[in-house]
Amino acid sequence: MGSGNPTKRIMILGEAPGGNEARTGRVFSGPAGQLLDSALESAGIQRRDVYVSNVVKCRPEDNARPDRVNWEACHLYLEREVEVVRPTHALLLGNSALQAVARKSGITKQRGVRLMVKDPLWHGCTVMATIHPAYVLRNPGQHSVFSEDIRRFARAIKGEFRAVPVRPYAVTSIRGLRRLRGVLDGAEEVSYDVENAFSPWEDGWAISCLGLSVDGKDVYVVPLAHPESPFKSKWKEVLRYLYPSLRRPGLKLIAQNGKHDNLQLAGAGVFLRHTFDIMLAAHLLDENRPKNLGFLSQTILGADEYKGMAGDLKDGAAQKVPLKPLMRYNGYDVGYTWQIKQKLKGELIEHPRLTRLFVKLMMPASHMIQEVERVGMYVDQERLEERMVTLQEYIDRELTTLREHVPEARRDTINFNSTQQLGAWLFASPKRGGLGLSPLETTATGRPSTREAVLLHYKDHPAVRALLRYRTLQLKWMNTYLLPWSLRLDKRSRLHTSYKIFGTVTGRLSGDMQQVPRDSFIRSVIGAPPGWRFIQADYSQVELRIAAHIAHEKRMLRSFTVGEDLHLLTAMNLTGRSADQVSKEQRKMAKAVNFGFLYGMYPRKFQAYAFENYDLKVSMGDAELFRKQFFESYPDLLRWHDRQRRLVHAYHHVQSPIGRVRHLPDVLSGDHAVVMEAERQAINSPVQSLASDLMLFSMVRLHPELDPKECFMVGTLHDGIFFECKEDVVEDWMEIIKEVMESLPLKRTFGCELSVPIVADVEEDQYWRGTPDASGLGIV
Repeated sequence: MGSGNPTKRIMILGEAPGGNEARTGRVFSGPAGQLLDSALESAGIQRRDVYVSNVVKCRPEDNARPDRVNWEACHLYLEREVEVVRPTHALLLGNSALQAVARKSGITKQRGVRLMVKDPLWHGCTVMATIHPAYVLRNPGQHSVFSEDIRRFARAIKGEFRAVPVRPYAVTSIRGLRRLRGVLDGAEEVSYDVENAFSPWEDGWAISCLGLSVDGKDVYVVPLAHPESPFKSKWKEVLRYLYPSLRRPGLKLIAQNGKHDNLQLAGAGVFLRHTFDIMLAAHLLDENRPKNLGFLSQTILGADEYKGMAGDLKDGAAQKVPLKPLMRYNGYDVGYTWQIKQKLKGELIEHPRLTRLFVKLMMPASHMIQEVERVGMYVDQERLEERMVTLQEYIDRELTTLREHVPEARRDTINFNSTQQLGAWLFASPKRGGLGLSPLETTATGRPSTREAVLLHYKDHPAVRALLRYRTLQLKWMNTYLLPWSLRLDKRSRLHTSYKIFGTVTGRLSGDMQQVPRDSFIRSVIGAPPGWRFIQADYSQVELRIAAHIAHEKRMLRSFTVGEDLHLLTAMNLTGRSADQVSKEQRKMAKAVNFGFLYGMYPRKFQAYAFENYDLKVSMGDAELFRKQFFESYPDLLRWHDRQRRLVHAYHHVQSPIGRVRHLPDVLSGDHAVVMEAERQAINSPVQSLASDLMLFSMVRLHPELDPKECFMVGTLHDGIFFECKEDVVEDWMEIIKEVMESLPLKRTFGCELSVPIVADVEEDQYWRGTPDASGLGIV
């Protein structure tokens, strides 16, 4: 049972006893308990004033996570504790406690807010939840989230659930608009935010309201296209009326993910360029934390939860919710944006290199990506439709093959997309209608795993081979790309992709185009319209080049300086053959070796990596030999790996050559596997970060150089940039693109001079070039 003071009517519930608790008989008495006590004390709560318990009263076998059976069996004991304590406030630690009490799942979504609990046992109790302290011990990067949730719980206990003062004023008359223009004309900096339905190129698009603030407290919200708005029939005219004041020279504009707001306003003919984006600043300062405005307002300003006041605003809902709560919500958004900017600006000033990245790269990149998204990529609709028909024929063929291996009684009912049904079919004995395969791996629930990396080991079986092909064709190619693309095209046959500059911890762009298959069957539906050409510019072996620079790896530097193919060089070192004797398969193996061992991968991991990414079967003996030969060929890489490990253990972060920081607090974890992962990221993050920033900086430099009447950017993927160019000037622009990408002013801009040449391969075609039959599916 639990322990503590029941008279204070404060209750904290964990999941189940751990080993230390089982030995001592006292809940939360081990390292997790010490972390909890420390967080409570920092928030002004003493452990002696709290009753602490678990929803499950005995330690599950093998220290497994407690499930429904466990907590239902112990519910009677929990009822007795609650009846004694009669809590006015309760904090749930971990997903199992959340499920047992609130009957909700997803601790990361439910944490930090007051929960509705239907069980009469908790009537009149303020219930909140957060991650379990044991999880924080394994993943120290979550410490800030955990601590903030404890502070919020403490504020709830003290009755301090008050928002930072924000006063939204509704601007609903012509007179109010005139007054607002006067306020804007006298302001030095203005934060802005829109609530919208869909995007400007989609049916049903509208901007429901616009929020503006000059001091973070007094907020002006203008209702626009909302059905309840007095301006609904002339909302674009209202925006154009405010436009001169928002574009006034010298005015500083503040936004949160302003790329989104700018795209919306541009659809109405209002083109803004903000000078400070709090989401990008927050990402540079701490890439590990959530960047949404709800979290930033809680952790930076001490605000309380307000995001639910207007309900779920996805999929056009901004036009459906009542105007009053929508405007209030919009007002909090824009007020908090202004206040957060003041805090983050001070933090950035303390880090000059990050400030330089923010000003010289991140903000210009936001404006550039905004334009790339607005323009979109041209899709040949006729080609797209033909390929969808062809693809469906291949899908039907694979389904026919699959059903031939299913007992006749189940052929019409089995769902090959259900992992549960799939597992029952794959691993059941032939007598029970299954394939009789032996499980190689199990899931957390104990069922045989059916993930693709596992199924690859069975691909010699014709049914599994058909299943893998079906998954690729149906779930990836059709359902993820071709079909959604066909539904998203605008009236000009353009696909508007979305990119996040803050989407990854290394700084690499993320978005809906980042996992497009290499196969030309998919890629070449995208291209250029008649009279134009599609240009693809890719950095060549950029991560290997940057690693050579950072590690000062002499052999690699010499290879790149004289223009050698490093994959071919590695193949020669591995096989002892001359360049003309190296086969295509041996070069592919060398490529796997280069990218596998570059960041310190060990032989067993390399076996899986080579098999899953290059379809290469490597014995453990060969993997060990390849690793030994690789580091004998490039010995400075090992010294670089050791240096990075020492740095991350000393400072808990590493930096890229141009100053981007990768925070790695998980190196402090007590879990050896977590520490090793942090060490691995200390090695690869600076390389991947700089590779991404080179591409992004190239786009920033190219954007003002291009003449949109002749050549313009339409997208990016990994280390490549895509353009559309008029066919009569394509050669001229290809030279300019190559020159800009290969001669970036890194030293002048960021104080970094690379010791290795950076090479860009620039090609043009009518369509986006892919690799013919890259998947080996035989579809052309």
